[in-house]
Amino acid sequence: DVDALGVDLLTLAGHKFYAPKGIGALYVRRGTPIAPIQFGAEQERGLRPGTENVPHIVGFGAAARLARECLPQTTEKLAALRDELHRRLVAAVPGLLLNGHPEYRLPNTLHVSFPGVSGRDLLLACADTVAASVGSACHAHGDAVSGVLAAMGCDATRARGAVRLSVGRYTTEVEVEAAAGALINAWQSLTNQALAVPAAADNEERIQ
Repeated sequence: DVDALGVDLLTLAGHKFYAPKGIGALYVRRGTPIAPIQFGAEQERGLRPGTENVPHIVGFGAAARLARECLPQTTEKLAALRDELHRRLVAAVPGLLLNGHPEYRLPNTLHVSFPGVSGRDLLLACADTVAASVGSACHAHGDAVSGVLAAMGCDATRARGAVRLSVGRYTTEVEVEAAAGALINAWQSLTNQALAVPAAADNEERIQ
């Protein structure tokens, strides 16, 4: 119920609920002033010129209908998979930290910080099994500490070890188990490498 949200504008990205990529929608509350940012023909009430992509629009509507119909059971399934992934990681990675509220969060997303490693290095080490990122796709290639994590009180070390893991409508328990195993193995390998470097340097000093 968009009206109950009390917002004037609401953007919807179709690919977030399995509509074709490249299609979205903008909700505008009646009476809200809005000006076009592109100019030309008079499609879409003069706000956005160009021929409408009808196949994608139909796909957007169909995906929205399916998402609405399956929302309760999908939410329950995603939350269960997310929690199982979290449980496996916590059991094997001492010091793993959950970023965000433990209850009021998206059912499909787990954001955690791995101790002693870089999130980028961790995901690179298990890229053949896990497709994930250290942040949203639009900011995943930046090197700066996430402003959101900083605002949440995360220090630079914790932010550096952060990764964002998501499950989807078609994710299975077997895939969650495989992903958890790959992440755990990658973390253990990187941690062992980090511990080996000071030891090797110490041995070299003793030999000299």
